[in-house]
Amino acid sequence: MRLGLLIVCTIFFSFSAFSQDDEYLNQVQQLDWKGVVDSYELASNDAKITISENEYLVLGKDAHKFMLLTEGHDGFKPDAVKLKIHVDESESTAIYQRYDIGFVKTDDWEENIDSDEMLAEIMQGTEETNKIRAEGHAKLYIDGWAQAPFLDKENSIIYWAINGHTSENRQFINAKALKLGRKGYTEVIWAGSPDQFTNAEAVLEPVLASYTYNEGFQYDDFMPETDTVAAMGAGALVYKLATGKAAVKAGFLAAAAIFAKKFWFIIFIPFVYGWKWIKRKFSGKSE
Repeated sequence: MRLGLLIVCTIFFSFSAFSQDDEYLNQVQQLDWKGVVDSYELASNDAKITISENEYLVLGKDAHKFMLLTEGHDGFKPDAVKLKIHVDESESTAIYQRYDIGFVKTDDWEENIDSDEMLAEIMQGTEETNKIRAEGHAKLYIDGWAQAPFLDKENSIIYWAINGHTSENRQFINAKALKLGRKGYTEVIWAGSPDQFTNAEAVLEPVLASYTYNEGFQYDDFMPETDTVAAMGAGALVYKLATGKAAVKAGFLAAAAIFAKKFWFIIFIPFVYGWKWIKRKFSGKSE
């Protein structure tokens, strides 16, 4: 039996009408799911992602199609999507997308980060996204910061997290990390439930640990004599990613050079608990 079929019948089965639709299930089943514990090279060839036991991975066009099917809009084009089943029988999702925009400096953080203003923009942007979400997908609403944006300079990682709920009153959290590298950054989104969340660093630590830049492409490998520097710093970048708007101090031309359109942030993947069923299937026992 195809691995995709096992995953679909357990992880993705949702209470929503759309997720139960035969055509939706059919399309997700056809995706090229990776289930073997191993490291997988990404299309950039500058990084790789590792999956462990009870984790499943789609890459490239399959990751893009999964997000389109699940979210009901074309705002996500990730390099990889990883699904994890935890020991407490809960599920979470990690989405990875690489951006080669040049080396991102971190010296503009304080002047561009206004968490209250950013939250208001995220709420408004999520309402706009609801208008284009395909029929059958729950509407999403923002409740507030689960953790306001902060910069971990020592490890060259930026974090923040949002909590929200759906029109079906199902609670969720999106935590985000930007892992800075020599050529740009990788955006990592963790999606799970409030019960799973302690802080952004804790939930994203294993997700980030499974994604590694290859030798020579780490943030500390930057060579100022030859490498390109990004048109905006870390503060302006986070403001743009969170709000969909350019930070004033970054300048219009700098923002336009990097972003051609607004980027979506909030996601909700409607899982139900299927651990016991999955365990029986993988162990070869009958249901």
